[in-house]
Amino acid sequence: MSLPALIIGVFAQLFFAGLQGLIVVFSAAAIANNSELTPLQDRLLSSLMLLLPGLSLATAGLLVVGYLSSAPWLSNFWHLLPVVAFGLYLLFAWGLNR
Repeated sequence: MSLPALIIGVFAQLFFAGLQGLIVVFSAAAIANNSELTPLQDRLLSSLMLLLPGLSLATAGLLVVGYLSSAPWLSNFWHLLPVVAFGLYLLFAWGLNR
């Protein structure tokens, strides 16, 4: 992994963490206001407000550690972890909103 790729990747993950935080907070609030949630669904939405942005921040940290330990270029696939998790959240939120 090269240094420019690391810098761009870390900034992208930080931006994505903020974007996820905003989207999850507002979508979870809208879902909670418009539908009856079970206590499990309510706790899950509340925990995802911190978990999803935290996953992006952890990925950024993991990329820095990978760079310092001379990880191969395949370590760039760690960027997919928060994206897939966010996609799963969107499917979950869409299912709750139906």
